[in-house]
Formats: sequence, C-alpha cells, structure tokens
Amino acid sequence: MVLAVFLKLGLTCFGGPIAHLGYFRREFVERRRWLDDETFMDLVGLYQFLPGPASSQVGYAIGILRAGRLGGLAAWCGFTLPSVLLLLSFAGL
Repeated sequence: MVLAVFLKLGLTCFGGPIAHLGYFRREFVERRRWLDDETFMDLVGLYQFLPGPASSQVGYAIGILRAGRLGGLAAWCGFTLPSVLLLLSFAGL
C-alpha cells in the first residue's frame, strides 16, 4: 500500500520539495488521514532544519510511521524511482 501511494505521487507530483510537501499534506493528512496536522508539521519542521531534500525525507518518515523501516524504503523508492528512471532515459542509459 505504501509503495503504491508513493509511486502514484512520484509519477504525478511536479515541482520542487516545497510543492511536494503540499501534495503530501493533501494525500496523507486530508485524504488518507495517516497523520494528523501536528505530526505532519513536526516532520516538515524537522526535515527543513536538516540538510537534504525535505520532501524525500518527509516521505521516508511517513513510510516508517505507516509501515516500519520497509515502509520507509518503499516510500522512498516509490517517490524517487520515477524521477531516476526519467533522468536515466534522458541520459541515454
């Protein structure tokens, strides 16, 4: 379930990490209710503070909260894999 949801987001989200966080909030707080607003904002605040892409880190954390470490891995792969494959195809690999 986690992989499928994040794969859908990875295929349809457009924009940078700040835009992705808006998509995440709509999907995981409003639509699916996997998180409440306070938990989501705590995750965003934490990962805005740490170096790296906040949307990937927040997605990984949501996956962990939902389904443990494998859920985190599934979330990260599902959200990141479409972009990686697209970039590799543009590079001719």
